[in-house]
Amino acid sequence: MKDNVSITGTAHSDRIHDSASKHVTGAADYTDDITLPEGTLHAYLGVSDVAHATLLDIDYTDVLATPGVIGILTAEDVPGVNDLSPTGLKDEPVFPTDLIQFHGQPLFAVIAETRDIARHAAEKAKINCDVLPHALDPIQAQQAGYPHVTAPLKLERGDVDGALETASNRIKGRIAVGGQDHMYLEGHIALAIPGEDDDIIVHSST
Repeated sequence: MKDNVSITGTAHSDRIHDSASKHVTGAADYTDDITLPEGTLHAYLGVSDVAHATLLDIDYTDVLATPGVIGILTAEDVPGVNDLSPTGLKDEPVFPTDLIQFHGQPLFAVIAETRDIARHAAEKAKINCDVLPHALDPIQAQQAGYPHVTAPLKLERGDVDGALETASNRIKGRIAVGGQDHMYLEGHIALAIPGEDDDIIVHSST
């Protein structure tokens, strides 16, 4: 930067997050800190342990026979469209009906009197599926001809081809940049409390 150029405003200066002090001192109230109403039921997701498969059947007999289990939720219980994709492509069902698309994909939910009961009961489901070929990294997926998860983003400025042709030196290769995920402080959780006028108050982590 030139010596005679000055920066005005808040750019290039540290800014304290509005709730930073509460986060680092433990004073922040999270959804998991809310006192649960008496009789609160807990839901736990049963997930896939394979990355790609045709879902044939799930036997819930042992799940429902577990003491303290109230019931289960499956794709048949989803009102309206069974989709929660944020892109509008309608490619991410709440619960799949016939195709498992990734390891850890939610297949059903167990509703029980406690979180531990729901978690242990979910493990008792017998999932019958035919495992399909799958790729475990982006390069394998590209070589196998799998479609992009999202549309590729290409940023260009100026005459790229012309600059390469006239460059004195060129380097060809491949680099990998690991994805960065902001570390959350709050647990992934939601609490729904029925109101007295057929309404529901939902507290959810952000």
